[in-house]
Amino acid sequence: MTTPNHQSPSVTQSLDRAMRLLELVVSQTQHGVDLQGLVAMSGLKRPTVHRLLTGLRNAGLVSYDTRTRRYLPAYKLYEMGMMAGQRFDVRLLALPSLERLATETCDTVHLSVRHGDASLCVARTVGSYPIRTLTLEVGDTRPLGLGAGSLALLAAMPDDDIHAVIERNREALAKHPNFAAPRMMEHVEITRQQGYALNDGQMLAEMAGIAVAIREPYGSVCGALSIAAIRSRLQPPRREQVLDLMRREVVLIEEQLAKV
Repeated sequence: MTTPNHQSPSVTQSLDRAMRLLELVVSQTQHGVDLQGLVAMSGLKRPTVHRLLTGLRNAGLVSYDTRTRRYLPAYKLYEMGMMAGQRFDVRLLALPSLERLATETCDTVHLSVRHGDASLCVARTVGSYPIRTLTLEVGDTRPLGLGAGSLALLAAMPDDDIHAVIERNREALAKHPNFAAPRMMEHVEITRQQGYALNDGQMLAEMAGIAVAIREPYGSVCGALSIAAIRSRLQPPRREQVLDLMRREVVLIEEQLAKV
């Protein structure tokens, strides 16, 4: 028997699985995803996935295209996101910081947030330095851990979640040997020790990036500020100078979050 104040393990597990499926559907927004694809990505059995998807459809969070037989995020999910965003939008709070950093460093500044097992670039400000690194545009996603901003987000997560994300992203990460699954925890540990994420030519030989995580008042990470430039511009001692500017802006953003 369970009391009203305690969820049974099966209920909690079903909720966790449903939320995982919802994240997967959202991650495939552009083209949708079929039942078999969700079974493969989630690792759950087909009947379980079908049952949970039926619940998500009944709740109005997922829609089903009978022509393509693919699942897509429903409009209700968009409405909920818009309403929640009125209370909390790190992008809007961070835009002045992106502008200041781009002006002071002359380099390209990004803001990334977690999007399922990926990082999503939600804002970018290009600096005035004539040689620019524009490999990441607004709307682009990368597997968590791939690149400075994405690595800062991953390193801030609990270890169990990190291992699970790395395993789910194993195939995608394998395309980037320096960030492949066997090496990712090493990057995570270095990031935690340094207090910032560094990509010093590990994706593209002449490109570097540094990133600092942004935390909500209760400690969870809600985004990451990153700066991308040619490698020569992010070597010591300038790297430390840029990091000081970035940390100043992170403090300002976190102070605003605490007032929400």
